[in-house]
Amino acid sequence: MKTLTLDEIVEDFEFLDDWEDRYRYIIELGDELAEMPSDLKTETHRVQGCVSNVWLVLEVEPGDPPLIRFIADSDSQIVRGLVAILLMLCSGRTGPEIQSLDIESLFERLDLGKHLSRSRSNGLHSMIKRIRRLAEEHAEVALSS
Repeated sequence: MKTLTLDEIVEDFEFLDDWEDRYRYIIELGDELAEMPSDLKTETHRVQGCVSNVWLVLEVEPGDPPLIRFIADSDSQIVRGLVAILLMLCSGRTGPEIQSLDIESLFERLDLGKHLSRSRSNGLHSMIKRIRRLAEEHAEVALSS
């Protein structure tokens, strides 16, 4: 899955006229996620605060600086699409880059707040918090080694 900027994601979204098309697009993005190995779908990797099951794992791509990639999956089509958007935005970046991203503004610009249920919105915020926490933990480990 390729890394996109906030503007690129918003541009793709704005191309679609109505919310039915946008939901279909979100589901299609989720369909493009690489299959997550079942042995990673554990309670340890499950995002707390999501009604649907969402699993999120950080991988480090060696380099100078090392880049973070995420592997994720959900048992809900819409949530899987939201996960895909998060991964397009966050994967392939450094920990500090991820921490500095204004992810919430992306979802405001996409107008998702008005179109997601409260439980999905809460789950989305839980996923964002988990991504930031994992990136922060990675940065702390990298500094101490």
